[in-house]
Amino acid sequence: ERLAARMCSAGIDARPAPAQATAGGGAAPGVVLPSAAVSLPQSLAAPLRAGDPVRRGMVPAVIGRTEGGRVLLDPRTLTGEEAKQVVAAVRAATG
Repeated sequence: ERLAARMCSAGIDARPAPAQATAGGGAAPGVVLPSAAVSLPQSLAAPLRAGDPVRRGMVPAVIGRTEGGRVLLDPRTLTGEEAKQVVAAVRAATG
C-alpha cells in the first residue's frame, strides 16, 4: 500500500492488489504464498522492461507479470533502497 501510495502521489495509476507468489525450488517447489502487489496500467510493461531510461542506464529494468490487463509488481523482497529505485523506474516509464 505504501509503495502504491508513493506512485499515486506522483500521478501514476498505481493500486495495491492482492496477489499470490510461488516459491522457487528447494524444499517448497510450487508452494503458493499469499502476497500483495502494486497494480499498474499494462501500457507500462514495455517501458519498465526496456524503455529509453532503462536503455540509458538511468533506472533499472523492472519486470512484472500481467494479469487482468494490469502489470503486477510484487515488492515483498525489496529493500527500502530498491523500493525507491522501483518508484523512480515507474516514474521514468510514465514520463
